[in-house]
Amino acid sequence: MEHSTAAVALQTFLAQADAQFHHLAQELGHWVLTSPRTLAEIEQHTLATVKEVGQQMLAGVCQVAAAGAPPPPTTRCACGHQAAYQRQRSAQVRTVLGPISIQRAYYHCTACHQGLAPLDRHLGYCAGSTSAGLDEVLALLGATADSFASASALLEKLTLVHICPNVVRAVTETLGQVLQAEEQAVVQAAWAQGTVPPASATPTQLYISMDGVLVHTEAQWREYKLGSVYTTTTRPSTTHPGRDDVCAQEISYVGDVAEAADFGQLLWCEAARRGVCTAQEVVVLADGAHWIWHLADEHFPEATQIVDWYHASHYVWQAAHAIYGEGTPLAKRWATRRLAELWAGQVPKVLRALGKAPQRAAVQEASTYYTYHQQRMCYADYRARGLQIGSGTMESGCKQIATARLKQAGMIWSLAGVRAVAAVRTWLKSDRWAEAMTLRPLRQRTYQRLAA
Repeated sequence: MEHSTAAVALQTFLAQADAQFHHLAQELGHWVLTSPRTLAEIEQHTLATVKEVGQQMLAGVCQVAAAGAPPPPTTRCACGHQAAYQRQRSAQVRTVLGPISIQRAYYHCTACHQGLAPLDRHLGYCAGSTSAGLDEVLALLGATADSFASASALLEKLTLVHICPNVVRAVTETLGQVLQAEEQAVVQAAWAQGTVPPASATPTQLYISMDGVLVHTEAQWREYKLGSVYTTTTRPSTTHPGRDDVCAQEISYVGDVAEAADFGQLLWCEAARRGVCTAQEVVVLADGAHWIWHLADEHFPEATQIVDWYHASHYVWQAAHAIYGEGTPLAKRWATRRLAELWAGQVPKVLRALGKAPQRAAVQEASTYYTYHQQRMCYADYRARGLQIGSGTMESGCKQIATARLKQAGMIWSLAGVRAVAAVRTWLKSDRWAEAMTLRPLRQRTYQRLAA
C-alpha cells in the first residue's frame, strides 16, 4: 500500500466520519427536543443512531483497507492463469451492523471465465453474503433459540438487523455440517489409520455415559444418540447435611442419528480426546439399554459399569404397584424394603422377593432387568469408592442438546437438519465454540461473467 494513497484514504474517512457523527448527533439532539420523550424512547432512538453510525464507520474502515497502490493490470487466478483487471466494483455484505458496500478491484480470467476480487479474500468475506461475525451470531442464535424464526426475531430485537429465518437456518446448518465433517475425519483417521486423537488432558478418573432421544424427522421418528464424557468433583450436599454429592464437571458431548456401531466409534474418539487411554479409572454410567452396554464392552472393556440408580429404583416401584396397587401403604412398604436392599447392593435379595411375588408383567420385567444388570448394581461398593451412581448428567444433556431445540411442538426435521443443528449444540455445550469458529472455511463467490 502506498503511503500517500493510504494517507489520503484515511484523511477522507476521518473527515467523513466526523461530518456523519456531527450530523447524526445534531439530528438526535433536535429530535429529543421536539416533544417530551421517555427514557425507553430515547434509548431506542439512540440505539438506532449508534447502529447507523457504526454501519457507516464499518464501511469506511473497510474502504480504507481497500485503498493503496493502483491495482496491478493482472493477478493470478485459482486456475493458474492470469486474470486481467476490469474495473472497480461494488460488493455488498451483510454484517452485525447491517449491510455495507465495499468498492474493490475486480478481475476476469479468460481461461476459466471466472471473476475474482483479491480484497475479498484479504478481508475474509464473501460478496453478496454475510460476514464471519454475523455468521457466528446467526449460528449461535439458530442453535439456541426455540426456532429459526425466533432466532431471526431475537437478532433484530438486539441489533436492529433483519435476517430472514431461512438464512439463519442455512448458516446454522452449514456450520453443523462442517463440525460433523471434522468429527467424521477424526473417526476415519482412528479406524482406518489407527491415529488416536491427541488427548486434551490426563484425567485420573473419566466418566462416559450414553442415551437416546427420539426426534421427529420427515421420514419417521429417529433415535438421536448422545454421549457425554466428563470428570467429577465432590461437594457438600445441599439436601442431605453431612453427606457429599458427586457432581459432574468438564462435560463434553457427541451425538448423531446413527447406528450404534457408528456412534460407538464417534464416542470413543471423544473419550480418547478427553484422555481415556491414560485415565487411571474409567466409569461407564447409563440406563439399561442393551446397545449401550454392548458399546461399553466393545470400546471400554476395562471400565467399571454402573446402571443408573434412578432407573434401577424405578423397576422396584413398578413391581410394588403391580403387586399391591399404586399408592397403597403396602406397596410403599414393600418398595422401601427392596430399595434398601438395592442401595446396599444386595440384588439377590431383591430377586428372591420378586420370585415370591405374584408374577405379573411388571414383576417379571423387574426380575429380568435385575438379573441381567446385577453385576452393574454394586451400589454400596460404588459409594464407598466415591463414584457417581446417578446419570443425571446424561439426562440433562439429552434435554439441553436434543429436547430443548429439536422437540419443540410441531417440529418435523430433515435428517440433515437434525444432525447439523445438534452438532452445533454439542460443540457449544462442550465449551468448544472458539474451536468450532476456526474450522469454518472461507466462503467464496464464483463469478461466471465474461469480461466487460
